[in-house]
Amino acid sequence: MNVLDVIALLILIIAIGILFYYYLNDTKIGSKLSSSVPNLRNFSAGGWNTSDDNISVSEKLKTKIKDIDMPNINTDAFSNRLDAFLNEKSEELIKDWELATKEDISVIEKKFDVINNNIDDVNKRFKEYKDFTNEKLDDVDERLKKLEEDN
Repeated sequence: MNVLDVIALLILIIAIGILFYYYLNDTKIGSKLSSSVPNLRNFSAGGWNTSDDNISVSEKLKTKIKDIDMPNINTDAFSNRLDAFLNEKSEELIKDWELATKEDISVIEKKFDVINNNIDDVNKRFKEYKDFTNEKLDDVDERLKKLEEDN
């Protein structure tokens, strides 16, 4: 085993120990064990605290969070500020992130519809152009052959 394996194993053992500790505290086995073994939470600087403090940590946190006065925290206010920020910076965001707007998409859809409706006309014009170009190329080839024969 190298050093990284040993460190990973120690971290794993510590994590399992912590999970086992919390499991014992939250189950009936833990309550039976804690009645026979003094709880480390009850140990203070002066010795063992014998007060009956059976409130779990999660309950303490819940009561502390409920006790906090939060009149200014409101999700509607946060949403409104976020909307105002996005409205203010929307043009910059669209430009920076190269986003497509509804207007951009509608322009592209209109162009597609025009091309889709006129595809036969485009094919016909392409065929005419191709035929015309081929005729011109043939004419140029013939002229080149004549020039080569003359020289």
